[in-house]
Amino acid sequence: MPLSVQDATFVIQLRPAAPLETFVDLLWWSRRAAPYSVSEHMLPTGTCQLVIALHDRPVRWAPADAAADWRTWRHGIVHGPQATYYRAGPKPAGAVIGAAFRPGAAGAVLGVPAAELVDRHVTLEELWGASGRALQERLAACRDPRDALRALERALVSRIRTPLLMHPAVAHALHANSKQPIERLCQETGYSHRHFVALFRTAVGLTPKHYFRLRRFSSAARVLAAGGGSLAGVAAQCGYADQAHFTREFRAFCGAPPSAYRPRSSGSPFHHVAG
Repeated sequence: MPLSVQDATFVIQLRPAAPLETFVDLLWWSRRAAPYSVSEHMLPTGTCQLVIALHDRPVRWAPADAAADWRTWRHGIVHGPQATYYRAGPKPAGAVIGAAFRPGAAGAVLGVPAAELVDRHVTLEELWGASGRALQERLAACRDPRDALRALERALVSRIRTPLLMHPAVAHALHANSKQPIERLCQETGYSHRHFVALFRTAVGLTPKHYFRLRRFSSAARVLAAGGGSLAGVAAQCGYADQAHFTREFRAFCGAPPSAYRPRSSGSPFHHVAG
């Protein structure tokens, strides 16, 4: 497990073993020594994220709409697939742990289809009741972060429900070239357009068109965060029709044009520093 320091935050990452690796891309633990005083736009990836605070301080978030009220959560939350960014307020000091789910795979572990979590932020207690709070307390009691990661891995494995395994047509689409027309995917899977979109939406939470737009946007954000070349070059590299198209899409999903994009670090492309 590599250990790195970013913005005075210690981060440990773990790739889960089988059988959880089918559903979860990454487990992580981080500890912030001091409060993080800026607000961020949390950029959409088309996937679900589980975040469990190992402290008792409130964490603030708000929808993208600037007029929307700020809200708070404690202990744990699931961020469902987001159609666009949401706002994260200044973060308190302390440790947090979490899991990044693979596209379309969260439902088998969380116990509800991703379609029911779209644009929602559901607390762990709302999702899993008393057992959700018990998990948070168990993880908070771990003195070694590696013990906490292993405990989280065991807890998620125990929740895998095979009836919610991914439909083969959806799995095929998720591994397809994102530039491939939806009509071609329908032909390859043998389903009508309407049936295919319904299957995909149930598993992933978003329509295929919106999901692949997010996948292209995610690629562009990673390139820019890593110090990629000119905006025109990034637009061409990531499959946008032109730079104007790239700018429109980026603004829609980030809340700022690519020229004003400020990732927290090269390793955090989906955290846009907004204030």
